[in-house]
Amino acid sequence: MGAEIGLESMGITVILYGDLKSKADETDARTGLIGKKEIEKAGLESISDILEYLCIDERDVSHIFLNRDYSHPDREVSDGDRVALFPRDMALLYRWYFSKKKRG
Repeated sequence: MGAEIGLESMGITVILYGDLKSKADETDARTGLIGKKEIEKAGLESISDILEYLCIDERDVSHIFLNRDYSHPDREVSDGDRVALFPRDMALLYRWYFSKKKRG
């Protein structure tokens, strides 16, 4: 039986900025400043699971976005999601003005 349309896993796209881009499979051809990694959803339930999968310590990440929403690491992930990770040396003012979305 071959893979049928709609039954394949879309996976999760992880966009990595700054020093975190070293965990990426590819970088932005134009600037070389942004890394991108496609990962399978299997066994990954939250952003924390993705950080662990990529061997990134949560303390090394300043900001996390899930589908463009400023997010907490406990947020659940789904196939087709897009997660952006910013390192500590690229901290933004988001934490002063926006609340992190949490699970639920």
